[in-house]
Amino acid sequence: MRIGEVPNATSRSVVTIDPSDTIADTVYVLKEYSIGAVVVSADSKKILGIISERDVVRHLVREQEHTLRVRVEDLMTENVTTCHADDDVEATMTVMTDGHFRHMPIVDDNGDLCGIVSLGDLAAARLEHLEAELRSTPSES
Repeated sequence: MRIGEVPNATSRSVVTIDPSDTIADTVYVLKEYSIGAVVVSADSKKILGIISERDVVRHLVREQEHTLRVRVEDLMTENVTTCHADDDVEATMTVMTDGHFRHMPIVDDNGDLCGIVSLGDLAAARLEHLEAELRSTPSES
């Protein structure tokens, strides 16, 4: 199964945030869209980073009073691991699990953002795929 076969992986619009926005802006976006991470991009195409709920909480523990005023670019993960629509779901799940992250942007051949998947999206799609295979397998009598 390929990433491009995961429901909504490349068909839904990806929420992005500007690197100069604040963590307060980030928290609002995460809540407003009910998402766990947001891609950091100045033009909604080129990925500059990614910031997650976990990043915000970890900073909040260290710098309680000033966290909401910090700029996104100061807290985001810059070296973002990405995947392509033709990448294998199981291999991508392994990369995410090994890297301890739950969200991975999908890019096209130019490196432009074209989707995002979560580990939950991949697990659900993989499970559905396996169940479909089981239903199509003739039972032995």
